[in-house]
Amino acid sequence: MAKIQNVAVLCADRDNDLGRKANVEGPVIGRKENLKAAAKLAVADPEESDANCMFAAVRKFDEVKKHYANVEIATLTGYGKSDFESDKRLNEQLDAFLEKFHAEGFVLVTDGAEDDQIIPILQSRAKIISKETVIIKQAKEIEGTYYAIKEAIKDPTLALIVFGIPGIILLLIASLPNIGLQLAVGGIGAFLLLYGFGIYDAALSTIRSVTSSISVQRTSFPLYIAVILLFVFGIYSGYTEFITGEKTADIIARTVDAIMQVVNFTMLSAISFALAKSVDAVHFRMAYMLRKYFLSIVYVAIIWLILDSGRNVFVGVADLNLFLFVVIVSFGAAILAYYVSSVFDVRGKITRLLVGLPVYSREGKWLGRVTSISASRDVVEYIPLKEKEAVKLRKKDLTIGIDKVIVAA
Repeated sequence: MAKIQNVAVLCADRDNDLGRKANVEGPVIGRKENLKAAAKLAVADPEESDANCMFAAVRKFDEVKKHYANVEIATLTGYGKSDFESDKRLNEQLDAFLEKFHAEGFVLVTDGAEDDQIIPILQSRAKIISKETVIIKQAKEIEGTYYAIKEAIKDPTLALIVFGIPGIILLLIASLPNIGLQLAVGGIGAFLLLYGFGIYDAALSTIRSVTSSISVQRTSFPLYIAVILLFVFGIYSGYTEFITGEKTADIIARTVDAIMQVVNFTMLSAISFALAKSVDAVHFRMAYMLRKYFLSIVYVAIIWLILDSGRNVFVGVADLNLFLFVVIVSFGAAILAYYVSSVFDVRGKITRLLVGLPVYSREGKWLGRVTSISASRDVVEYIPLKEKEAVKLRKKDLTIGIDKVIVAA
């Protein structure tokens, strides 16, 4: 087995305190740059544990240099509290770092259990030969307890018991007379219900995705603005329907009508969001995502149709036979849309849309990025790390994944 020569000392800031508090973007590469960034973060927030982690990484770097020929240090940053977005950014920054320094092994320095989630990402690139956890002594027990509680609440069953069931009970209490009590208890119940069934986290993730995607430099900018406005209009329309609806109707019927008003605008907002993502996919050469967004639009429309027909049955406008007919037709439309969407699937084809995608070995080792496609569109070229000559891959030698190219041999 070949001896490891190139070792990278990595520090992970998964929630991006470095960017939010010190305005320093990752990856931060080099001993001098890490010291400067850590000092800036410590000045911005002296109680921030990530600053201690970066200083510890520098110390570890000095220690590792005595044992290996080539050693480099880098700090990778994620994105707030969003798990998926954080992992996505950590992956991107790790690839950017590996383009400059071809690490054969990692020494990981973190400040707690949450940042340890970067371990699978690192292991997909190279071996982790050492790991050090840096926790401020006074906060060690608190850190562990907090993370344990946080992870426990993420469990769907526990969240349903702790938040979902109390939310349903409070919503039932809100149906009692006394409008003030209804609004207060109903609001709390709705929040617990949304949190318990995982809707709150999904909505929060969607909001972050929308706000982070808004840019006047994107062609999709008007569609993202429409997403926000349509959702706001839906909330206002639902409130207006509930307050000014037919006074003769009972509170349940009025509530159903108000909810349906919110649903109508929310579905339009979701369709606008999928359209915006489709435009971005073309703009950023990610056409392999078009199939996903096409299916999203179709499925949202189907769900909208089913909910509307269910509402008509509930209020007595239509009978159950119509609802069952709509469900059957929707099922057929969903199957048809799935097969039609194969037109948008570019993963089985060699096109210029592959340029820029990362290239991996079958074992998960990062090899480089696609640099060009032959005119005949049967050969993919990429330049390996620390090499100048391009490697040519024919279609039989590779597999095209969702967001990467995998060398078959």
